[in-house]
Amino acid sequence: MTVELAAAEQFGINATKITAVRRAFRVTSEQGTFALKESRQTEADILFIHAAKEYLYEHDMKNLDRYVLTPEGSPYADISGRLFVMSPWVESREAHYDSLVDGIPAALCLAKLHKKAKGFTPPLVTERTLWDMWPSLWQERLIRMQQYKSMVAVETPSNRFDVRFLRHVDTYLSQGQEALELLERTQYKTISVEYAKIGSICHHDYSERNVLFTRDGGIHLVDFDYCISDLPVHDLVNFLRRIAKFTNYSGETARRILEAYLEENPLPKEELQLFVPLWLWPQKFWEVIHQYYGEGRTRPRRKYSDRLQRRCRTKGRERSLLDEIVKSFELN
Repeated sequence: MTVELAAAEQFGINATKITAVRRAFRVTSEQGTFALKESRQTEADILFIHAAKEYLYEHDMKNLDRYVLTPEGSPYADISGRLFVMSPWVESREAHYDSLVDGIPAALCLAKLHKKAKGFTPPLVTERTLWDMWPSLWQERLIRMQQYKSMVAVETPSNRFDVRFLRHVDTYLSQGQEALELLERTQYKTISVEYAKIGSICHHDYSERNVLFTRDGGIHLVDFDYCISDLPVHDLVNFLRRIAKFTNYSGETARRILEAYLEENPLPKEELQLFVPLWLWPQKFWEVIHQYYGEGRTRPRRKYSDRLQRRCRTKGRERSLLDEIVKSFELN
């Protein structure tokens, strides 16, 4: 018996066929068709994700990959220490973020998610609760970025990644410091404290592959693996970054997407103002250099170098797009 078949049985599903699909499995059974995957999350993380999805579902957000439970009521199956989760399979296609045709419905869906999420009281998982954490996180990462610079500069750069990193790191250190200083001049702390009382959920990976369009034209949301409790603008900025990437940083497209979101979920001006420092914060640059220098991941060096090149190549267009958004929405 395969481990996948054993996992399906723990959920009470008698599989007749199991097919690998990307990082998951399509499970065909008499009870229906399901998506099964081995989770990279801890038990506590899965319980947080489950609680978030159940809260949204109970508040009329039905279009998500709700977990199938075991007969004992668990959202995961434990097979010799390996954790598996399961949800109903939905026939669909991935969103296309290169046009308004999918972009606007996706924006409306994200806005509805944030509206429905109000009142969510999360299980205590420190890494997933980010109320009032941006300043300390950014400061810590700026220090780490400087440490990586010092580490690489001690020796003659030996590869393209090191050379490219040293070429751009000062620009991003300056940009990160600018973002931190701008954040300190906003009402971030007050807003964060208020949201901690109200409750909120960010999908935190609102990418094309996780926003699925069904045959009837609806949207089905999947893969809440990275969901967190944080301000809606966090999700909004990450979503707009993806839209920008696929539309060649079109100011018109970004404006219309943001307008659609705000029509469904209006944000007060002081809250929308947080868009500016959050967009400026060099998150993508930080991610790739930290994976390379800090986490010691095992991907080929060439892939890291190519990723870093793509990150650095767009910084001018990212800044120009931010200027357009600031002007269009009268931000400071």
